[in-house]
Amino acid sequence: MPFWDWDDIGPDDESSVRRLPIAESLRRLAARMRPYRSTVAGAILLILTAVGAELIGPLLIRRLIDHDIPESGRSGRFDAIVQTAGLYLGLLGVGAIATYLQSVMAARMGLSLVRQLKQDMFRHLLDLSADFFDHNPPGRLLARVESDSERLQVLFSEVTLALVRSLVLLVGTVTVMFFASPSITLAVLGLVTPFFIAALFFMRWMRPLYGKTRGLYSRLSTFVTEYAQAVPILQVYGRQRWTLDKLDKVQRDRFRAETRSEFLDYGFWSLFFTAEVLAVMLILYLGFARNFGGALTLGTVVLFVEYTRRLFFPIVVFTEQLHFMQKAFASADRVFGMLESKSQVIDQADARTTIPRNWKELALEEVSFEYRSPEGDAAKTVRAIETVSFRIRRGERIALVGPSGGGKSTLTNLLLRFYQPTSGRITLDGVDLRAFDQKAWRDRIGLVLQDIHLFPGTVAENLQVFRRDLARVDLERAFDALGERGLLDRLPQGLDTPLSEGGQNLSMGERQIVSFARALVRDPDLLILDEATSSIDPATERKIQESLERLLHGRTSVIVAHRLSTITSADRILVMQRGRLIEEGTHVQLLARGGVYAALFDLQFRVGEPV
Repeated sequence: MPFWDWDDIGPDDESSVRRLPIAESLRRLAARMRPYRSTVAGAILLILTAVGAELIGPLLIRRLIDHDIPESGRSGRFDAIVQTAGLYLGLLGVGAIATYLQSVMAARMGLSLVRQLKQDMFRHLLDLSADFFDHNPPGRLLARVESDSERLQVLFSEVTLALVRSLVLLVGTVTVMFFASPSITLAVLGLVTPFFIAALFFMRWMRPLYGKTRGLYSRLSTFVTEYAQAVPILQVYGRQRWTLDKLDKVQRDRFRAETRSEFLDYGFWSLFFTAEVLAVMLILYLGFARNFGGALTLGTVVLFVEYTRRLFFPIVVFTEQLHFMQKAFASADRVFGMLESKSQVIDQADARTTIPRNWKELALEEVSFEYRSPEGDAAKTVRAIETVSFRIRRGERIALVGPSGGGKSTLTNLLLRFYQPTSGRITLDGVDLRAFDQKAWRDRIGLVLQDIHLFPGTVAENLQVFRRDLARVDLERAFDALGERGLLDRLPQGLDTPLSEGGQNLSMGERQIVSFARALVRDPDLLILDEATSSIDPATERKIQESLERLLHGRTSVIVAHRLSTITSADRILVMQRGRLIEEGTHVQLLARGGVYAALFDLQFRVGEPV
């Protein structure tokens, strides 16, 4: 198999990216440049100035060769040569200044455009539902927000205006050449045009490979991001060599794609540059051999050689920029594809932004949920929840228990509206939750997860991240309510103690306490604890259990727990298995029934789990 055939390269994990027509990509990019119309106009004016200075240069050289030098030889004075040389240097200076100013304006515009684009992308990510992140790992999103957008910055700041410059220079060069000698100009164009057309077809043919190499870059970013987080596990199990082998496979795929791309690029452009040599040979032949006798002056021949170089330069730049544009369009497909991604959790058109303060009941009515397989096959779905119905009365404490994979966390995600039920509905006092604004609903919920995430900053900033209006006394009161004021006293700077990445300068139990306090300072209507105490040692758990009892008293709460000893006082316990609600009752009732809950409790009790 020839190495320029890339069909055998492994999958790039980007099969879902929709390739936009070039005209559509250009329209969307132009729309983002519209607020910078004055900057673009100024840059184009500077381009015209620089190109005009460049086009006049060969005319001055012809004047110098055909007129000034012979005249100086006859008169013995060099004034004309000095004047022409000075004018030529002045034009070079004007062109250089115009080019510099245009580059600065373009760079500022490109940075502003991409800064706004990144903000739009990240803002859009923050509004997407959880299913999007289930199928787009962090590495892929990092590649789109950072690498792909940076490639568009170059497109905005350099490529677009370089294309304008190349086009103006090309048209101007051909125009001046045509006035100097139409026959030679047509001959040169006849030689150059096939090469130019071939370059355009070559760029179009290469676009799928550019898209594949971008996808492979995204896959490499995803791999590094995911496996870097698992370094301690890989070290413990001695899987460094195994990981390096997997990385080597990913890198080899990218290497092969990049190598083939570069080989085709350099091979084609090497052939393309031979056209410039052929064009100069043609000019010399037509200028001297066929027109021997002085039909063309020496200055005119030099003029044509200079303009031919200027003719090939914009053609090469034009095609090279098209080359980059093809890569940029592959990035644009990913960027705009992400911006087009729709949240699967949708509010009604007239969604209410106010949640009733004294709602009575939260109910799941025949709720089922299925999700798409991680492989992204839309036809392959997995049923996670099967026709579940139950009610949560205000002030009631509900516990969700059951074997792993039973659907407990999925139910809490549905309550949080991270996902939309496939069928059935969730209601608040009989009103579908979709009739309420998502943000307004989540503002009334406190959430503590097993996987603790603390943000960069101080302890106080982590508590205030959801409520900027909270005073320090409110933050301290949350720790007092948890019976953990001593934690603040132990920290070097109390609430102002900086946290390292992920809060690694705190113990696991201390991090969990901070996450409890962060949820409680919101004074939520509904408190959801998803395995919230699983990371706390039994001694710490017993220490804060009494505080949790006080805080949960009278507060509507849903508790997901594997440690059954933590939920024995719940008002009702719901037992989930394989996505179905199979048992419901109090701790005493379920033990007496002798079903799944009793078996789970007996198993934990027998292995020493405290009751």
